[in-house]
Amino acid sequence: MRDLSIGFEVVVLGGGPAGCATAMALAQHGIRDILIVESGDYTSARVGESIPPDTRLLLNELGIWEEFLQQAHEPCLGSCSSWGDDVLGYNDFLFNPLGHGWHLDRIRFDQFLAKMAARKGITVCTNTRFVRCEPQGSDGHGLSLQSKSDEKVKEISARFVVDAMGMHSGLARQMGARKRFLDRLICAYGFFDYSATHDFSRLTILESSEYGWWYAARLPNNKLAVAIASDPETVRQRALCNARDWLCELKETRHIAPIVAGREFNLERPLTYPALSFILDKISGDNWLAVGDAASSYDPISSQGIYKALFDGLSAAKIIVQYLAGEANSLDAYQIDILSRFNHYLENRNFFYAMEKRWPNSLFWTRRQERTHL
Repeated sequence: MRDLSIGFEVVVLGGGPAGCATAMALAQHGIRDILIVESGDYTSARVGESIPPDTRLLLNELGIWEEFLQQAHEPCLGSCSSWGDDVLGYNDFLFNPLGHGWHLDRIRFDQFLAKMAARKGITVCTNTRFVRCEPQGSDGHGLSLQSKSDEKVKEISARFVVDAMGMHSGLARQMGARKRFLDRLICAYGFFDYSATHDFSRLTILESSEYGWWYAARLPNNKLAVAIASDPETVRQRALCNARDWLCELKETRHIAPIVAGREFNLERPLTYPALSFILDKISGDNWLAVGDAASSYDPISSQGIYKALFDGLSAAKIIVQYLAGEANSLDAYQIDILSRFNHYLENRNFFYAMEKRWPNSLFWTRRQERTHL
């Protein structure tokens, strides 16, 4: 592996979809001296995620569309939902000119992106944790980073650093950025064996309840991912981190329960992850910017997680190229763009939560319908 102390043109902290997309897009713009610093090794369990047909355009722009097809992820034909009504409504991709979407195996998808980045000449350093960052020298041109791997601290220099560490926003926080929160959901999810072949298994399903909303989607390798999104205190009170209580609540659903009936639950207990909705008050600064969920994070009800990460990466790369060419004002334009898209997300998010009127006394729904702006 290359000696990291030599320095890089751009260092990307975080090797998920946003980080890999940024790095690959930078390489396409002619920047070859790029390092991705990833804290894990691409083997940790991740909830599956569906991506819309339009993602094809982003993968094609990154030059990895044909390789993505060879990964054979599960086709997604659309979605159905019980939202504001007990009856399922359908929204399929039948007439979408770009075809169907996909249910992703997230571990395999993230591994694929890292592999494609390495193939483009980008250095990918796994199991390496970001420690801190500070200006490099008195002239302020570039940043000096510290990372830790196998308990060894490594010094890395870079002209520009990208925070792609997800909702942790580790670099941005060190640079003085703070999160402006709209919402703080918790998702508790699990996996079932699922080998059904009927068309319904190729749709995502959303079902609201009095205390949150449930989501289910089939994954490759005959698995079904099921998740409940709710308030942290509800997750604690209903013991949704416990398999027995989580499964009992799941059995009360009208549409998802019949799908998992008789299926084997694959975990000792449900996994949990925060589903935060926020935007940083400072998305960029001298020689750095945040991208993807490190810059702004959307409620999973928007179903934009992976698409947003790839889109943000492509947008950020163009800004970085301009900045390195001497256009310092490009970072201001980037911040304006991220804020504009966050405000557009808010409009859609507020519209969908306002649709559910069945539980007027529910704390979960009144919170989402009253809290509509930062």
